[in-house]
Amino acid sequence: MTAQTDFDVVIVGYGPVGQFLAYKLGRLGYTSACIERFDAAYAFPRAVHFDDEIARLFQSIGLDPGTNPAVQQYDNLYRWVNADKEVLLEVDWRGIGKSGWNTSNFFYQPDLEREISAIVSSEENAQVFRGWEAIDLEQDAHGATITARRVGTGDSAETRTFRGRYVVGADGANSFTRNALGLTMTDLGFEFDWLIVDMFPNEPMDFDPPAWQWCRPAGPTTVVPGGAPHRRRWEWLRMPGESIEELNTPETAWKRLEEFGLNPENAVMERHVMYTFRARWADAWNKGRVFIAGDAAHLMPPFAGQGMCAGIRDAENLLWKLDAVMSGKADDSLLETYGPERTEHVRFWIDFSIGLGNVICVTDPEAAAARDAAMKSVVADPTLAPPPPAPAHLGDGIKGSHPEAGYLSYQGVVTVDGRTGRFDDVLGYGWTVVARPGALDGLTAATRVWADDYGVRLIEVGDGAAVSDDDRTYTAWFDSIDADAVIVRPDFYVYDAGAADGLDGALNTLREQLGSRVAVG
Repeated sequence: MTAQTDFDVVIVGYGPVGQFLAYKLGRLGYTSACIERFDAAYAFPRAVHFDDEIARLFQSIGLDPGTNPAVQQYDNLYRWVNADKEVLLEVDWRGIGKSGWNTSNFFYQPDLEREISAIVSSEENAQVFRGWEAIDLEQDAHGATITARRVGTGDSAETRTFRGRYVVGADGANSFTRNALGLTMTDLGFEFDWLIVDMFPNEPMDFDPPAWQWCRPAGPTTVVPGGAPHRRRWEWLRMPGESIEELNTPETAWKRLEEFGLNPENAVMERHVMYTFRARWADAWNKGRVFIAGDAAHLMPPFAGQGMCAGIRDAENLLWKLDAVMSGKADDSLLETYGPERTEHVRFWIDFSIGLGNVICVTDPEAAAARDAAMKSVVADPTLAPPPPAPAHLGDGIKGSHPEAGYLSYQGVVTVDGRTGRFDDVLGYGWTVVARPGALDGLTAATRVWADDYGVRLIEVGDGAAVSDDDRTYTAWFDSIDADAVIVRPDFYVYDAGAADGLDGALNTLREQLGSRVAVG
């Protein structure tokens, strides 16, 4: 039996990336079908960490990381120590990040996914088809079609076709979508096997700091939180001579946990699994009307906690571009910027994660001693440290000429009409010009008409403006980049910034880059 249903977007895979994309498409008025081969959500944690940017993106779907029971907000260092527990490196995960949330957050993925799935179920435009496996992909000039087979129906398998204007494969590292498109991947050759053990101690465990890497050559070990209420995760590198089979047993896991005081009487082992850490990315992120996102497009070691984060960023980047094209506001060519923008950004995190991995994945004692000496000298004298790299930024695509273009924007606390809160909660979402008071005065009438028609909000923030800058986030930001206004994209990245007298020109350049079909004046 074969049935066909038409949608705006067909999404293959219903993990966090597919869930996020389906809900936000639905809220914009687009129909989507999520095809997921498993009948039930995966019952065990995979990712355990997200940053402040992802917290802001969760905020955009109505999920509050500050109060969510699956999330532990983190406010401490992430420490790397040698075999003798001497400090080699400290990554500062304290405080509030640019996006207005804790720089670092740990979470329990099964609980968080259930909550996101409940949010998706509230959106009638998003339909989820569990127990269907994608087996064929075809596309033409007007759309793409996924043929899916009902899992477990044997030779007389029931099939169904899902037709979409676009298809997005968020279907994991072994992506059907990527393979069906024939997309190749660049592999950096970073490959290590690790035993991962997720634990639920009967009582909270006290580690200072709670997240750390034990870089001992006799057995590199990761010790981090595993999400609320007080779960923990341990990871051990597979050493030379150890087999995957001997490591991947509960007996081995319990033996490894003995030095941390855990046993079957005082803790529950929720999962033990062997996982291979890899570093790779797709050489192209789409072909025609079919795109890939998340682990289908990239894999990275987990040492920076950025794997799932990168996938959510993919979804947000692709989302606003699909919206612009499907609504008729922009040309199809806008979608070609998705891969180049995201590749540059994800490569930063892959390189950063490999750099951290090269610190811990050292099993030769002499090499470890040399590493320790070099890193301890920097701890003793920080002036010996190389300059830090610039933050992650977007590759070539939709951005202007200011040095801030392509970098993540800020979210501060504001008050307007008596309502106080984070900027997005108070003022909403979309293209936004955030400006000092008076900086919008020079905009021409034609630019204002285009901005209004296209949906670009023009917002002045600061003393004397209708929107107050309660925590001085925006005033400090403008001062730090020597700008009167910043144009912020729907995915919260900076399009352009500059002086008030250049704003009209920057917005007209934006209109041209978008290939906007909205009339001016």
